[in-house]
Amino acid sequence: MKRILFICLVALFLVPGMAMAHSKVTVSTPAKDETVTTSPSEISLTFNTDIEKLSQFKVLDEAGKQMATGDIEVHDSTMSGAVTEPLNNGAYTVKWTIIGADGHAVDGEYAFTVNVAEVTPSPSPEATESPSAEVTEAPDAAASADQEKTEEPAPAASAEDTDTDAKDGKSNNNGVTTAIGVLIGVIVIAGIVLVVRRRRK
Repeated sequence: MKRILFICLVALFLVPGMAMAHSKVTVSTPAKDETVTTSPSEISLTFNTDIEKLSQFKVLDEAGKQMATGDIEVHDSTMSGAVTEPLNNGAYTVKWTIIGADGHAVDGEYAFTVNVAEVTPSPSPEATESPSAEVTEAPDAAASADQEKTEEPAPAASAEDTDTDAKDGKSNNNGVTTAIGVLIGVIVIAGIVLVVRRRRK
């Protein structure tokens, strides 16, 4: 009889501890082994049993450095806390310790990965404007080339043109000389006629 009573007492002490030993995370954010593409703003863990306010967790990077988190809040079976600084790409471990309603402490951990895509920088305004500047300069260069072509000196007169002009000048001079000679001849003849008439009178 005493042996049975002793076994019952031992069972009463062991059952709560065994129950807490099987306490586990049922839901977490980020989830276990999840790869997130944005830095999480909060860590949240929900257990399969209610937990006390003194339950805690911490986030460690690959080097074991603890990341900054806000105040941890506990509501029934859920424990959560804000991540106050963005997490860089890499693997992180969440280590938690919960205290059940009977005062027993249980701890555990799980991991997740942050893999945020790198943003390609957009081209600067100067880089986007440079092609247009080159395009606008091309017509100016063509125009200046055309202007240079139009401003080329007129070709010198050929030898044939010079000879023709000289002949035209000589012919004009000969014409003037002939006209003067004719006029002089007319004047001389008119003078002779007048002299002859006077003598006849």
